[in-house]
Amino acid sequence: MNARKCEFMAQNLEIEIVPRITERVIHLISGDVGPFEASIPAKVPVWMATMLKRKHHCHIVCPEWMTVDELKQILAAENEIMPLTQLPDFFFELSHILVREAHDDIKDVDQVKSLIQDIYDKREAKLRTSTLEFLSKQRSVTHARMSAVQPIEIAGARTTLKACRQLSLVIRNHQQTTQH
Repeated sequence: MNARKCEFMAQNLEIEIVPRITERVIHLISGDVGPFEASIPAKVPVWMATMLKRKHHCHIVCPEWMTVDELKQILAAENEIMPLTQLPDFFFELSHILVREAHDDIKDVDQVKSLIQDIYDKREAKLRTSTLEFLSKQRSVTHARMSAVQPIEIAGARTTLKACRQLSLVIRNHQQTTQH
């Protein structure tokens, strides 16, 4: 899976919008959405929210966790706790979509972007550190369990982990040939 696929998967999450239009129920293969009444909040998939937003048919209501105060708390937790903290599903993917598509609906958008980047950087450093620890114990440990990892983080780490695995195999083969 790559970043595009992660973002595609995040598009199916439900998000709240405030429609500017009144519309009957829309029947989709994935299920019905609506009815929509102007100024009355409704829940729709992210892909529909962004489509309606582009047509100026709604405002997107950001998730509760996408405020400066909440993001500061998440960052503080990441700084204090060594294992990764549990984040909402598709945290980074949804953040990216909303910053790109609904920046005018996000209060203090520049600070929100900065905090999300800080959270990502901190988690990436933790993942890098835990990967190095795992590789240093390669003889005694055969597998690792990763919890609270976001799909985009797995996609980003996949290339590095594959390279580390290849390097580990080369080292192991070299050690075996020098011992015989």
